[in-house]
Amino acid sequence: MENIDRASTSVLKGGVFLSLKLSNNARTVLEKRYLTKKDDQTLETPEELFWRVASNIAEADKLYNKEADLKAKAERFYELMTSLKFMPNSPTLMVRQDS
Repeated sequence: MENIDRASTSVLKGGVFLSLKLSNNARTVLEKRYLTKKDDQTLETPEELFWRVASNIAEADKLYNKEADLKAKAERFYELMTSLKFMPNSPTLMVRQDS
């Protein structure tokens, strides 16, 4: 997906997204409700969704600290989300960078 800075994921386990351990049902729900689509074609994977959301959440730190390491913050949120220790609410998952 063009809105995702794939270079930012390079430190995430050797340049690849951390693997999500999701049930088939969870993947179906993500695809139907949260993954970015265009013309009924899915444009992102669950891992890309989590990176997109983690990056957007980390952006809030700019409001409080202009020197914040946003990449490190996004990586931490991504780790928490992929381990299922933290999951944002539905409206947060639905936010798109282009909206």
